[in-house]
Amino acid sequence: VYITPGLCGMILLFSGMQSSLSMVYDREMGNMRTLLVSPFPRWFLLVSKLLAGVAVSLAQVYVFLAIAWFWGVKLPLMGYLLALPALFLAGVMLCALGLLLSSLIQQLENFSGIMNFVIFPMYFASSALYPLWRVRESSPLLYYVCQWNPFTHAVELIRFSLHGQINWMALAIVTGTTVVFLTAAIMA
Repeated sequence: VYITPGLCGMILLFSGMQSSLSMVYDREMGNMRTLLVSPFPRWFLLVSKLLAGVAVSLAQVYVFLAIAWFWGVKLPLMGYLLALPALFLAGVMLCALGLLLSSLIQQLENFSGIMNFVIFPMYFASSALYPLWRVRESSPLLYYVCQWNPFTHAVELIRFSLHGQINWMALAIVTGTTVVFLTAAIMA
C-alpha cells in the first residue's frame, strides 16, 4: 500500500513526459506551424496541450487504482475521490515540466535522452519507493536531495489525499513549482 501513491506519481510523470514528446514531434514535422497560424494565443495552445496530457494521465492513474484494488490494495473509498485534485495538480506540475523541456529542446532524439535524464533521478530520489525517514537513516545527503525534489512533494500530496488528509507543505510546494514550470514553459 505504501508504494501505491508513488506508482500513481510515476504514471503521471511518465505520461506527462510522453505527452510533451508529441510537441517536439509536432515542431519537427511542421504541424506546430499550422497551429501557430490559428487565432489562439500561444499560451492557450500550450495550456490546451497540457490539459489534454493531464486528462490522459488521470485516466491512466484511475485504471491503475482499479487494478490495484483487485490486487488487494484497499484504500478508503472517499480517498479515490479526494485524491483527484492532488492528482490533477501533480499532473499539471509534471506536464508543465515536460512542456518546459520540450520548449527548450529542438530535436526528438535529444528530448528522449533528456527525458530519461530527468525522469529517473526524479523518481528514484523521492519518497515514491521508500519513506523519507528510511532515506535519512541511510544517506543524509540523499535525504536533502529528496527534500528539494518537487516529485517527492507531489507523491506526498497524493499519499495524504488518498487517505483523506492534506499535507499543506506539499500542497504549497507543488503549487509553487507548478506556477514556476508553467510560467517558464509559456515564456520559452
